[in-house]
Amino acid sequence: MSVNIGGYRLYVRCMGLGTPTVIFEAGLGEDLSTWDQVLPRVARFSQACAYDRANVAPSDERPASIQISASQIAGELQQLLVNAHLPGPYVLVGHSLGGLFIQMFACQYPRQVAGMVLVDSTHPEQAMRLAAALGPAFSSEASQGFPVEGISYDDILAMQAQVDAVRGRFPQVPLIVLVRSRFTSSAYWTATQYKQTWMNLQADLSRRSSRGKLVVALKSGHFIQNDRPDLVIASIREIVQETQHAYRRTD
Repeated sequence: MSVNIGGYRLYVRCMGLGTPTVIFEAGLGEDLSTWDQVLPRVARFSQACAYDRANVAPSDERPASIQISASQIAGELQQLLVNAHLPGPYVLVGHSLGGLFIQMFACQYPRQVAGMVLVDSTHPEQAMRLAAALGPAFSSEASQGFPVEGISYDDILAMQAQVDAVRGRFPQVPLIVLVRSRFTSSAYWTATQYKQTWMNLQADLSRRSSRGKLVVALKSGHFIQNDRPDLVIASIREIVQETQHAYRRTD
């Protein structure tokens, strides 16, 4: 369905029944089809909803007068959930840059978050740490191909800084951080160099919550939801069940 969030509309697809509702956030340049191997199977044990951000068809383009930021995207998701009558708290699942956006949502609306699964997610200090570890060539390569979704590389850097500034508000909820096991070399660095820094970043994300843990997705590249959908589904199920048990204890 298409939902008006204040003059422009976002597309959301929901399947299944049950609580808590699981909300999926795709990576940059991806639409909700990136979750096709995961969403229907999660819908067997809870309501599952994936959406397309503004500037990703069939959602509308974001009005040019609105400045893009991580906070803006989190606010758009919040408005979508309210207007689509999808009550929280939610289990949030985010891949790549989508993981950064749900970190922002969690810090901005902590009481609405029951748990999280980060799928090879962007870290708030990612660009800075990778550039320090891999050299100036990293920033040059990383900035190629922009803008995407109307987002520039400078916007990405600003978004990372914005989330880094509020990370102290990260809710202490069940958290699983999934990290790829396969890495490739470039003309400027080895797979081993990249992997070491990336693993450190993901381990740091897992410590954002005292209830967090890091899980390595064996035989998987960056798109864990495609290479190891079974692991993504199992992680979501674990968070959902933990949340449901917590609800029963408070009844």
